[in-house]
This record gives sequence, C-alpha cells and structure tokens, in this order.
Amino acid sequence: MKKTIIVIISLFTVLHLQAQKAETNNIVGTNHFIDSEILEETKQIQVYLPPGYSETDKDYPVLYLLDGQQLFTYAVSLSNTFKQFDLTPDFIIVGINIPYRQRYANYINGTDNFIGFMGKELIPYVEKSFRVNDEKLLFGWQYAGSLGFDIMLNKAIPFDAYFIASPFPIKDKVAALDSISITNKALYFAVSPNEYEVNHGTNKLDSLLSSKKISGLDWSYFELVNEEHQSTAYPTLYHSLRTYFKYYPEFQVNNLQTFIDNGGLEYAYAHTKQRALIYGTPPELPTWSKYTIIRSAIRAEDYPYFESFANTFVSDEFIRDLGNRALDIVNYYEAHAAYNKAIEIYKSLLIDSPDSESLLTRTGNAYLALGNKVEADKYFKRAKEVTK
Repeated sequence: MKKTIIVIISLFTVLHLQAQKAETNNIVGTNHFIDSEILEETKQIQVYLPPGYSETDKDYPVLYLLDGQQLFTYAVSLSNTFKQFDLTPDFIIVGINIPYRQRYANYINGTDNFIGFMGKELIPYVEKSFRVNDEKLLFGWQYAGSLGFDIMLNKAIPFDAYFIASPFPIKDKVAALDSISITNKALYFAVSPNEYEVNHGTNKLDSLLSSKKISGLDWSYFELVNEEHQSTAYPTLYHSLRTYFKYYPEFQVNNLQTFIDNGGLEYAYAHTKQRALIYGTPPELPTWSKYTIIRSAIRAEDYPYFESFANTFVSDEFIRDLGNRALDIVNYYEAHAAYNKAIEIYKSLLIDSPDSESLLTRTGNAYLALGNKVEADKYFKRAKEVTK
C-alpha cells in the first residue's frame, strides 16, 4: 500500500512540474514582407490589429511608425492602455523596420526613394490588406522626425497628423512653412532641453509657428524637461496621440483653476460639441463630465464654485445616474451645513434604493440637523423596519 501511494504522489509531482514548464509564444502583431521595386529590397513591416478587429466590419485609423523595430511593441502597449481607459479610438499600428545602419541612408540621403516606397508601395499594401479609413498618422524620431517634417512640407503623402520627436535636421527647412498652404493637419513635436543642435531647429519652428498663425494647422510643442535625446520618442508618442485624439474621451476636470482658466463651463460645452461633431456622440455634457466639474470644486475646497456647479447640474436624473458617487456631493453640502440640499439628493437616491438603511438613516440625520425631529423620526422608523 505504501508503494502505491508513493507512485501516485511522484506522478502528480511530475505532472505538476510539466505544467509549470508549459510555454507558448508571446506574439504581438504579424510580420509582413514587401518586395519594394523602388528601394530594390525587401522591407519588413509589423502590423497590429485592434482587439475585436475580426469580429467587426468597421474601418480603422492607421498609425505608421518609422523605426518599428524599436517602437512597435511600445506603441501596441500604449494602444492597449488607451483602450482600457477609453482615451482614444482603436487604431491599426504599422511599424516599418529599418536596421540602425540604414537609418541615415533612408531618412536623410535617400528620402525621395523612401517616401516613394511609403506612398506607392507600403500604404497601398496596407489599405488593400486591412480595413482602414482615411485617417493616417505618422510618427518619427530624430532622422525619422526630420523625414516626417519633409513629408508634411512637400505634401508627398496626405497624412492627417505628424508626430515628430527630437527631429534633426530641420533648422534649414523651417522657413519653407511660410510659403505653403496646409489644410486640416496636425503637427506635434517635442524635444528635451539639452539637445543642442536639435533644440536650434525645434526652437526655430516653435518661434515661427508662435508668430505666424498658419490656418489649417493644429500644432503643439512639448518640452520634455526630464528626458534626453535617446528617450524622447516614448513620451512624444504618448502625448501626441492623447493630443490628437483629445476630443475622444468624455470631458473631465482634474484641477479647478485650470478649468476656470480655460473658460470654465463654456470650455466644457465647446469640447462636448466638438466631440459630438467628430465622433457622433451626444452633444450634451455627460453625467461623468458634470460630476468631475463639481468634484474639482470639492477638491479645491471652493464652496462658491461648488454651489454654482451643483445648482447648474444637480437634478433627480443626474443624481440617479451618478449613484453612490452622489454621496461626495452630499458630504460637501453637509460639511457646509446645507442640509436641505443634502436631503434633496438623498430623496433622489432613495427613488432607486427605497430600502437602503444607510440612506434612510442619513436622511433622518440631515432632518435632525435642521431641527425637524418629526421628519427625522419618519426616516429612522423606516430604517429600522427595513432591517427587520
């Protein structure tokens, strides 16, 4: 009997160890190889399709990454984070792999051929192979950022947005912006403070764009004070995507003073209308947006603004939609002895939760704070009854 038990335990141990050693490949996207007649070589690209791509028939924007060999997996990670927090729409990612020793030849010396490859071979291949819409975004770092700037100036490929990190060289190209027309394009560029020659180009570009309004161009300049030349690609891609898709998330306020400085409620309404125009969402300010506006005043300990926002937004429908988060508003009202306002909110919450012992007791306490013992006792009595 003892031998049998030993054999069974040993077999279980072997199986357990085998299970611990089980491995599968961790695959991110797919590799594709394009035989380029223009470049006279085979180019490798990496393609990432959003989750659910195969279950839908929708078309997607495409982010084209120069230096995909370095940045592809980072871009995929960003897209997953954005999806988790509903910060951007889904988009396809195409990484163009360039061996490090070939970067200068492709991005600086051989720009005409490389741009020809992108416009006449790569993009047609992507658009034929995958469900894409007309929205195309381009990202490049260093030499690739300079190439992206060239493409925007020459209008060689109609990208909707150009994200360029530490672009070099561009100093001698900036003046060309004076003589071209741009329609509905976005340019977001970034640099760290101590990149010397790189800074000369980006500062010149910032100065020109700041002094001369170019109709049809939305632009932002990010100064990445905690980065260095080798790291600017990563925060630039993050901030560029967030800025480009800024109207996709529901409007949210994290700081009261910033909200006021940007225009307050008119700023919120304008954002929501623009979001509706671009993405087809309802034109009314969502419940969450209203809540964050009120919450910003609570966090800032600014009761006048809080009261103004609450008077604007609080209704039965708003409170019932907000649910338990409405207690943040109640608590602030009670902290300022506005018990009548607190009671109104409690009554709205009780519509959907009439047997909540906690809400009934809190309502009774609010009436008691007003000196109305008769009404308080009614709610205390109901609270006792629901616990029986």
